[in-house]
Amino acid sequence: MSAQTLLSGGDKWYSYSGVLFGDVSAPATIQMLFIPNTGLRDSYIVVNPFYGSAVSNSGGAQLGITIKLDDVEIVKHNVYDVRGDMVESFPLFIPRQSKLEVISNNTAANNTQTRGANIIGYYL
Repeated sequence: MSAQTLLSGGDKWYSYSGVLFGDVSAPATIQMLFIPNTGLRDSYIVVNPFYGSAVSNSGGAQLGITIKLDDVEIVKHNVYDVRGDMVESFPLFIPRQSKLEVISNNTAANNTQTRGANIIGYYL
């Protein structure tokens, strides 16, 4: 899991999880990104989750994503595309000094499916 990294100009930042996967004992959620403090300026961010091919294509077995801001769920979304493709990005306003978490919602049928998330943030 990556922390917040400033770009050279100082007006943008990014974070990425890399490719993650669970195993048969994986919990119901896997934390992909955790930023304990987003900094001294408000941000406009875009969260881009991604998923590898699903292990099981049965209905309701696809992974999903939860985004929390200061421990409050602000996005909860499941992938319904049986290929496992996540075609949505999530643009969000993030107040300064917020705690930001991006979590993968796991399913028993797809514990070993790869997943990850990237964020690009623009200071306002």
